Amino acid sequence: MGAEQIVPEVQPPPRRPRRGKYQKLAELSSLGLVLPSSIAVGMVIGYLLDRLFGTHPWLLGAFTLLGVASGLLSLVHSLKRIGVENDNDDEP
Repeated sequence: MGAEQIVPEVQPPPRRPRRGKYQKLAELSSLGLVLPSSIAVGMVIGYLLDRLFGTHPWLLGAFTLLGVASGLLSLVHSLKRIGVENDNDDEP
């Protein structure tokens, strides 16, 4: 009967947060610019076309509405791509 040797258990270093969480955070933080930038692009196009054709304010209004619709669609598409609607972090 020999003496038993006690070997200390080596624990692995703590894990760093996964890159996926940071990527999701970056994508979510950029969503605040999707809607205003789409509206701004629509307004600029409408303004330039109004100046070109002399139809002030009709094309500005039409392209602003198209920008709003485009921004909302982009926002919904981005949220679906990121997976916010399937995120179950709030449930117990």
